[in-house]
Amino acid sequence: MTAAPRKPLRQKAQVRTNATPGSVCRIDAPAVTFADLWANYVTGSPYKENGEVPPNFKNQCAIRLSVTLHKVGIEMKSFTSANVTIKPGSKFGRILMDGRHTAVLADQMGSWLRKQPFCGLHKTEDITGRDWESKVKGRTGIIMFDSYWSRSSDSAGDASGGHIDLWNGSRLTISGPINSIATFGRMFGMNSLFPGSPLGFSDLRDSKKILFWEIK
Repeated sequence: MTAAPRKPLRQKAQVRTNATPGSVCRIDAPAVTFADLWANYVTGSPYKENGEVPPNFKNQCAIRLSVTLHKVGIEMKSFTSANVTIKPGSKFGRILMDGRHTAVLADQMGSWLRKQPFCGLHKTEDITGRDWESKVKGRTGIIMFDSYWSRSSDSAGDASGGHIDLWNGSRLTISGPINSIATFGRMFGMNSLFPGSPLGFSDLRDSKKILFWEIK
């Protein structure tokens, strides 16, 4: 998918205050649309060092979504440790890409999105449950699945791996050849396949938390 990046959206403004109690100041700001996000979605592994994907950056869903936001004009200046809930034992995950703040971890990006940091992003919806898909069928936005697949460092029964992505009303994005197996497999009713293997995928319904942000 290729599309020309938009000019940066105006994410802040300075206004004069006045002495009138209860006065309201209106600021018009362009809203992000789902069509823009879907058309500009970044595939593959955008973060590389010396042309290679670093060992600790094999899963780049949060990075892909961050760079997609950058492309439509969201600079993510407010993505700081002060605006993110960090899980016990974890660290704040952020890198710079083209000088812009970029999220590394899905759950931390989801924590930031809870604050509705840009226009067009609706309030957080908790859709956790094995019937999550029925709650967002036909709707568009950003979706996050927390703690449904196991990292090599996880103990048995304590999965910590998550995923954050765009949802077009019927499926997630296709970020690469291997990811396409999961996306199309789920579309045809295959909820998991060889979980834990390089070519497999885990069951999204097992997520401890599933959050959705509608974007029209």
